[in-house]
Amino acid sequence: MHLVERAVWEPPDDEARLVEFGPPVFGFVPQTRLQERGWDWYSSHGVTLEAEAHYWLADRTGNFWFEDSPSGPVGLAELRGFVFTDRPGSTNRGGDPIRDALNQHLQYVVMNHTKNPHEFGSREWADLHTRQQHQVEQQIANKSELPVDQKLFPAITVTVADFRATTAAISGRIVTVVLHEAEVQKIEAVLTRRL
Repeated sequence: MHLVERAVWEPPDDEARLVEFGPPVFGFVPQTRLQERGWDWYSSHGVTLEAEAHYWLADRTGNFWFEDSPSGPVGLAELRGFVFTDRPGSTNRGGDPIRDALNQHLQYVVMNHTKNPHEFGSREWADLHTRQQHQVEQQIANKSELPVDQKLFPAITVTVADFRATTAAISGRIVTVVLHEAEVQKIEAVLTRRL
């Protein structure tokens, strides 16, 4: 038997992935109560189509309640902010690329925050998934604006299951911000060009 030292978790090299994805990529402007948790990526056939930033919201005392885990630091505060940067057409749905991106990202966030892990894959979970997908797709979009680097971009907004998604076309990308309604007053929904 060989004893192996426990590997120290190191965060993924998000900066290298961001450069590979290419500009522009967007995120929230720096805010005291927000901390970037990291990035997820969606790729197809070797091409990265989407960069997704996750943000933790500190509690009212400013504590993020991070703890170490085998896979790295885990925040016990809520994950409440998301910024998606897509290449146009990455949703592959064939409709309006702005509404398609909004639908896909809002449904993803709503489903991930309402699912019961014990029911994942069950008939009840599949029915809930289908109902929520229809709810997102049928909700009427309101015209709005998305502030980015001191400019306002025309956008659309939809709210479903206490999550608000705002999507706009900006500099050849489609950008979607998803926030929980309870946090809209706590998070400044203003973006900056990250790269």
